[in-house]
Amino acid sequence: MTLKFWLQPTILRLLALCLLLGTAGASVFPVLSTHLASNLGIQPLWIGVFFGANTLAGIGVSLWLARRSDAGMSRMRILVIAVTISMFGSVGLGYLQWYPALLVAGMIWFGLSSTAQPQLFALAREQVDDRQAALFQSVLRATISMSWIAGPPLAYLLFELIGFKHLMLVTAGLFALCLLLLPGLKDARLASSSTAVSVTDPRILGLTLVIVCLFAANSMYVVYMPIYVRDVLGLLSIAPGLLMGLAAGLEIPIMIGAGAQSYRWPLFGPLKVAAVCGVLFYTGVWWFDSFSAMLALQIFNAGLVGLAAGLGISIFQTLMKDRLGMASTLYTNAIKIGSLAGSTLGGVIAQLGGFDWVFLFCALLSLLALALVYTLGYKTAPTEETSSS
Repeated sequence: MTLKFWLQPTILRLLALCLLLGTAGASVFPVLSTHLASNLGIQPLWIGVFFGANTLAGIGVSLWLARRSDAGMSRMRILVIAVTISMFGSVGLGYLQWYPALLVAGMIWFGLSSTAQPQLFALAREQVDDRQAALFQSVLRATISMSWIAGPPLAYLLFELIGFKHLMLVTAGLFALCLLLLPGLKDARLASSSTAVSVTDPRILGLTLVIVCLFAANSMYVVYMPIYVRDVLGLLSIAPGLLMGLAAGLEIPIMIGAGAQSYRWPLFGPLKVAAVCGVLFYTGVWWFDSFSAMLALQIFNAGLVGLAAGLGISIFQTLMKDRLGMASTLYTNAIKIGSLAGSTLGGVIAQLGGFDWVFLFCALLSLLALALVYTLGYKTAPTEETSSS
């Protein structure tokens, strides 16, 4: 891809929209539980119900709209509706204090904001040809990852300085900026592909399960590693942030580099390497108990997330070329289901066997994902060139 490609107004708008949507999400998710517990005094059980219901709402709404978009409904219309309602939903989250009303507002916000990202990825895929697709999707995914490096610290800073209500007004402003950028885009449907497969195809179901396993393990690590580092290893409270920051900094160049070389990969090759990285990383975290070892192991963590997140969506889109909305939605929902399952299972495992067993179970999930990848049996590369997997 040349500099001229990246300077096209449409490409710049798509990159800016990914950054804005990612920053909006990063402004809400990290501090919302703190707001519910500290400001509103909501008990942990009901906070769990809140996030569980919102996650299910996001999955349901995004799947329904994915079917509508692939059946002919304008992606631009869906994006405008989703971003507009997300903007007003942000205000509702900031001002509402009665739990039932807050739950409804949260389900609306999560439901529609969860739709915007996969539809934007599908719209972006329709703007480029097959040769450019994997790298462009990887750059878009890396853009969202970058927003999560700066977003949470900034959100917590604003939360302390101006409060949750005004933070949500800032988030609404980010969605308003998205509305200003959207009119410059237009639908550009790709021709239907006779080789694309349905949602019920065993390869799609298997691919979805691979992503669920990899991100369930990732969620367990992210949720329970800080407690393990503090309470078991006795390290300083800054240690988890250093580990996460290093991993995030490493995974972005891996995403972009893997996307640039995607035409050299067999279709499922990135997921095989990602799963191997997961087995090595979580086994290392389980085995070693020094901070220096955990720092060194972050290269495998970055390889896992960078490859699975950077090229995972391109694999779905390659298999479902005439259903790009559903392909992007299946990918994002697989991550959400994995994250929800991981955070729940991790708590049970930690309670029964301790935090060491959480990381061992993460390694087993990565091994299961690796075994599943080898059962998929699809041998066409993302650029439609044949290659062995």
